Amino acid sequence: MKVTWTYDRGDHRDNHETDVTEPATLEAVLSEIHEAGEPVVVTIFSDLADDPDDLPSGLQVGLGHPTHAFAVHIADDGGYLHDRSVDAPTQGIRFDFGGVPTEYPVEHLCLNPETAIKVAGTFLATGGDPPHVPAASE
Repeated sequence: MKVTWTYDRGDHRDNHETDVTEPATLEAVLSEIHEAGEPVVVTIFSDLADDPDDLPSGLQVGLGHPTHAFAVHIADDGGYLHDRSVDAPTQGIRFDFGGVPTEYPVEHLCLNPETAIKVAGTFLATGGDPPHVPAASE
């Protein structure tokens, strides 16, 4: 699957793209992105959409904030994942999305970063099956 993310650097956009086939490799890449401490949206997808203005089906994860993250399944029946054990932050968090700082509301930020990374690894391992928040025993 293809993995892309972009940071706004003021005078330019810092674009990143890589191909990954192993869940452990994806989780390592996402961990590095998260540890950089710059909130950013990472898009994971297998096929480009027919229309370049449409998002391809896949998964987006918001990483880089110390305590909160998000994962959203990009599909006709997709949506944001929520972990009931994670309290939403007190205010929205701004993530770089394609080089554009974008505010994400508190209701979408109900994952911790470790869970978002695990969700992405599982998404790759299953070949793009609809993601879910893992049970405590997974």
